[in-house]
Amino acid sequence: EAAALGRRLEQLGRRHERTCEEVFRVQRQALFMKSERQAAEDRLAAAQKQLEEARDEARKLRELHGRAEDAARLVRERDRKITELSKEVFRLKEALNALPEPGGPPQSPPNTTALQDRIRALEEKLEETERQHSKVVTLYRSHLLYAVQ
Repeated sequence: EAAALGRRLEQLGRRHERTCEEVFRVQRQALFMKSERQAAEDRLAAAQKQLEEARDEARKLRELHGRAEDAARLVRERDRKITELSKEVFRLKEALNALPEPGGPPQSPPNTTALQDRIRALEEKLEETERQHSKVVTLYRSHLLYAVQ
């Protein structure tokens, strides 16, 4: 009976060792899984931060794109105005050149003076419009450059 109990004790001892090894292996695996989980959570947080930054950047780019479109519309409008003013200045110059040369007494000096004043005013307006156009084009280019960057 003592020998049987001794064998039984020996078997229980081996079983206890295997159980302890299994517990140790499971604890080691649990620790590894915990560190893997933490790493995955860190990667998730980083990815969420990048996603939020990308969304902010996309929103800014949409705003810049809208501004660029507005600037392009303004540039087209300024170009149209410049073209119209250039045509009017050209017509007035032709009308002034078509007037007879004052060889004798001027027939209608107020009319000629008025036309010359009108031409000067239109040329000044054209220059001012071209300056504004240049500013809008510069702004448009800077917005596009910022959007590209």
